[in-house]
Amino acid sequence: MPLRCPPPGPAALGGLPRLRLGGRTLWRIYHRRHTQPWFFGSTVPDDAQSSGRFDLPAPFGTCYLATSKIAAVLEALQDFGAGLLPDTALRRRVAARVEGPKTAPAAVRLTAAVAHGVGVTAALWAGEDRTCTQAWAVNLHRAGWRAAYHGVSHDPGGRLRAVTLFDCAGAHRPYDDASWQWDLESLEEPEITAALARYGIRVTRSDPELPFVALADSRLTDDPS
Repeated sequence: MPLRCPPPGPAALGGLPRLRLGGRTLWRIYHRRHTQPWFFGSTVPDDAQSSGRFDLPAPFGTCYLATSKIAAVLEALQDFGAGLLPDTALRRRVAARVEGPKTAPAAVRLTAAVAHGVGVTAALWAGEDRTCTQAWAVNLHRAGWRAAYHGVSHDPGGRLRAVTLFDCAGAHRPYDDASWQWDLESLEEPEITAALARYGIRVTRSDPELPFVALADSRLTDDPS
């Protein structure tokens, strides 16, 4: 069954299973030039494909996290999924390790088997139709959900999970709640390189060491013979 579009109304979506985010470890990858990991993006008018999968129309916005570090990396660096990833892509970014506070809202558990009954399929987090997935986000938000728990589009095995937060658009802590704290971790670690290798992605050096050749050994001469 294809993903249902348009999605069911808020009344049908409000009764889906929920997942507590309080006490759960979440990860977000962001550029080092930013002072905090939080940004809630909105849809680009008349250009759904250039917007995030679950972006909401302004004045609302969406922030994307994952339940594991590698899931966050795969989603944040998805443009380098062809097999090669320059190490500068990791160097320019940092991982925020977030512990969901007790005040965190419950997330709609879109991976629950019963969600199939309202039309949910893996295309909701892995399909290409952003107009459809954004419409789902709008109706989930209208149903009262402030977060969603779902799969990861760049995980062929379908085991990794992500969390999406719905709030007001802009750069701010989730729900303007100071209890959302985070620690920073580097992405330039052997465990990340090894994890990416399991997904067929090789981290390449951006400053390769070329062999040194002494001028005397180069056999350069003005004589073309």
